[in-house]
Amino acid sequence: MNDRRAWAAIASFPPHPRNVRHARRITRTALAAWGASELVDSAEMVVSELVTNALRYGSGPVDLTLALTEAGLRISVTDEGTSLPATRDADPDAQGGRGLQIVELLAKSWEVIVRLTGKTVTCVLELDQCDPHQRVARAEPVTAFHPSSEASA
Repeated sequence: MNDRRAWAAIASFPPHPRNVRHARRITRTALAAWGASELVDSAEMVVSELVTNALRYGSGPVDLTLALTEAGLRISVTDEGTSLPATRDADPDAQGGRGLQIVELLAKSWEVIVRLTGKTVTCVLELDQCDPHQRVARAEPVTAFHPSSEASA
């Protein structure tokens, strides 16, 4: 990154499984706009796992925040649920149960912040070593997204 600005995207979703797809699309679109396409695959995977967990184990709307700085991409997912995420050993034949293991594998770090009305799971993906001059110097920030009412039906 050739400047010190941080770019951010914020989205809020009703609790519907279809919105995992919307979260991935927002992630892909924001990273492309910010000139950080090398992070798309890892970021989409992490966002998908965190939003899926928020929908499955949390309650209420799900908020996604992406922030790109020189330090990397910070991904935060907030929900109103009280159950805390924990890594677990998944049965080799199980279809699920590996979400946080995937996050641990791809992220430099991750944490859970307990709030009065729920929790936020945050992780940081490191930027690949690439030419900082290839980045978009002035990208339009993606500040909010509200899925169509069709997505919440």
